[in-house]
Amino acid sequence: MKKLFLLLLVFSLNGCMTPGHKQFYEQDSLTKYKQFYEQIAPTKYTETQKVMIFEYANVNLRGVYDLLFNDFLIIGKSRFNGSYEDPKRSIGYAQSIGADVFITTAQFRETRTSFINLNTPTISTTAISGYIGSGPFYGTATTYGTTTITVPIRVDRYDQDGLYLKNVNNIVPLWERKLSDYKETEENELSGVWYNENYEINIYQSGKQMVAFLNSEPKDRAMWKINEFKMIFDQESGIGVYLMENKTPMPAIIMLNKFGHLEVDLFTQNLTSSFARK
Repeated sequence: MKKLFLLLLVFSLNGCMTPGHKQFYEQDSLTKYKQFYEQIAPTKYTETQKVMIFEYANVNLRGVYDLLFNDFLIIGKSRFNGSYEDPKRSIGYAQSIGADVFITTAQFRETRTSFINLNTPTISTTAISGYIGSGPFYGTATTYGTTTITVPIRVDRYDQDGLYLKNVNNIVPLWERKLSDYKETEENELSGVWYNENYEINIYQSGKQMVAFLNSEPKDRAMWKINEFKMIFDQESGIGVYLMENKTPMPAIIMLNKFGHLEVDLFTQNLTSSFARK
């Protein structure tokens, strides 16, 4: 969180079963949720046909919004505690309220144990024998019944937040930007083609920032095409944004390491990758 706070201070990206999220959705025009009401947008929006969902783990969601999505209007928000819910279950609802982007986070809070009683059937068979006038007899008697057993149920509970965002100014979001959206302004020591086992990228300077785009189509990465945006960063501080395989924007520290590799530290995910110069 300390690094994320630093990003918010230094870096500004310019130009750049009912599901629980629905049950606790807050927007001024949806009065049935008034007990959770907090005004965000002053009006409703028409339904959208496509919503991008980006999920983050263990972050302050408002901080992520301020850093990566502040060109979008917040039209509403959700907050609840319970078992983990896949935000993809709320795609239809996000579309219905006019959202273009739905960002979420889930933070583990606790494990709760409860107990339920289950009635299970029982069968008991008893052997019977004896004598009657004509001689001995043998047989069985079957008794049917039920017994109650107590079973523990353990549920992991998470604090979950969601922000529903609207692209009111029709900006081109990072995950849709292309090489043509950034003009190379001057030569830089980092300019050129870099690669790792997943991607080959072309890096150059545009204004005060370094930008990178796919230089070739990657294998086994169906969402990616040549000349699509991959990352942007400040060369001096290393502060930037990196698009994950599913195009989720992630805050990152991007700098040369002592081996001459361009290292991408995705600190909110505890992940690190690097690129070598080609």
